[in-house]
Amino acid sequence: MRKVLGQFRLSCDVNSESGFPVTIVNFTDWQIWHESDLTANDNDKTITVPAGYEWQVLWVYVEYTSDANAGKRQLELRILDAGGNTIGQVRPGTTQAASLTRNYMFAPSLADLTGFRDTDHLMTPFPPTVFLPAGYSIQVLDNNNVSAADDFDFHIHLARREL
Repeated sequence: MRKVLGQFRLSCDVNSESGFPVTIVNFTDWQIWHESDLTANDNDKTITVPAGYEWQVLWVYVEYTSDANAGKRQLELRILDAGGNTIGQVRPGTTQAASLTRNYMFAPSLADLTGFRDTDHLMTPFPPTVFLPAGYSIQVLDNNNVSAADDFDFHIHLARREL
């Protein structure tokens, strides 16, 4: 699912009375955008920056529902280059057991929680300057691969621009 949530344009006004040489700065239009993957029965999801775009990741949200198979799930968020190589990763401070639904929020400046708040919500800090060129991806997975039948909804909120 893809949605445009807003647009903004940055520009610089020029003061011609200063007598200094004038440089006009034109910024490319950025859009606030939302990407998501809600496919059922999948514990490994990847969303890739499309050709002709650049993204700045603002936050990532995952609602993870584990099935009845026993085992500790360790959610992991990975940044992948265009060749599929991991170039960055973030892991929440705790694991998830069987038959539970938990909500994970990754964003800059969040507290790094090691336990779920209100029984089901976990916050994890994420670098504030994650810019991804076309072909790069964000992957979310259970790095213990306990059960491929686990479900999670994967949402990325970002600023994007066309190149």
